[in-house]
Amino acid sequence: MDLIYSWSGDPSSTKVGLSSTKVGLSTTKVGLSSTKEERIDTRLTKQFPYTRSFFHHIITRGWIQVEGKIVKKSHKLKDGEHIHVDDLQRYLWSEILEETPDINIPIVLEKEDYLVINKPKGVLSHPRNLWELSEPSVVGFLYHRYKDLPSVWNFIRAGLLHRLDKETDGLMIIAKTEKWLAHFKHLFDEKSLSESNQSKENIQLKKFYRATSHLTPAGEKFLDGITLPYYIQEPVIAKIPYTTAKMGITKILNIKKSDRTVTFELEILTGRTHQIRYHLSHHGLPIVGDYLYGKDEWVPMQLTAFRLEFEDVEEKAQLIEI
Repeated sequence: MDLIYSWSGDPSSTKVGLSSTKVGLSTTKVGLSSTKEERIDTRLTKQFPYTRSFFHHIITRGWIQVEGKIVKKSHKLKDGEHIHVDDLQRYLWSEILEETPDINIPIVLEKEDYLVINKPKGVLSHPRNLWELSEPSVVGFLYHRYKDLPSVWNFIRAGLLHRLDKETDGLMIIAKTEKWLAHFKHLFDEKSLSESNQSKENIQLKKFYRATSHLTPAGEKFLDGITLPYYIQEPVIAKIPYTTAKMGITKILNIKKSDRTVTFELEILTGRTHQIRYHLSHHGLPIVGDYLYGKDEWVPMQLTAFRLEFEDVEEKAQLIEI
């Protein structure tokens, strides 16, 4: 179901009228006329009863456009420009997930309050926009089996505490109750806020990956100059729209070379988008099958989240490996 937004009078008014109609899976776009130069996020908060952070989230994903073009959240509107808005309410109702494919994902461990799944390659962690609802996703899988799981943001990430790239397979923790969501979120936040590598490693939440990379001359030179364990501690510049460089820390634990490839066991101490993919590629070791940071080749990307270690809410150590 789509909503059609309507309003009258002063364009800066916060009064918003909402009327609804069933229009299948199509999206109604509405033009909002601006009368003075101001930031787009400020303008939208005046027109709709949602926060700036909500609009930051959807503007950066291209769901709101100005004159048909994707803009930054800091875009200054000019007199007469039109803001094209996808139906915002679709991103606030969990029933939209009925449209996601009902797929099967292996459950490695299930407890009353949480579960650990083995996400296949080719499955999204969550839809990032309306058009991805038709693609298989972890959130869709969870919705069809558990319906209303807790979320740190909104239903589109219900149960999720972290994510894996679409072409990365492996282990993910899913929270089934608010208590465990808060527990795992505390662990992730504590790790993120810890300043030193040692303090990050002391947090009882560890994620390990296995990656197989092409061995280039530059990669060979890099490997010859390091001793294990080795920390790649460098900014990550992901190939996504409006990216900003963020410090990432990837710990190389083990290396196994062959003639043309090298297989790594890695631990991530930060969770930046495309962190492992960027770090390895940056040192001449692009992951096999990674079309974005390596070769465009017709093979699955060789990156797997193969082990999780964490302390549960009862302070019991858990280790899950595939």
